[in-house]
Amino acid sequence: MENDEKWMRLALEEAALARAAGEVPVGAVIVRGGELLAGGHNNPIVLSDPSAHAELIAIRRAAAEIGNYRLAGTTL
Repeated sequence: MENDEKWMRLALEEAALARAAGEVPVGAVIVRGGELLAGGHNNPIVLSDPSAHAELIAIRRAAAEIGNYRLAGTTL
């Protein structure tokens, strides 16, 4: 439970970044093996990209981080 709260706090920090940018305040993180792989926040307005949701940004960043589109063993 303690780790879940840690990751949720990081997701909420991402959401705060979205709010500060005038976006809908949603954040996401991707974790594997107790380590943060990536995070992201909503950014469709700033990027003029309707797919720039927090979850998709975090997924793209995590895939880039590990060099593979398969994110086996991760938690969003």
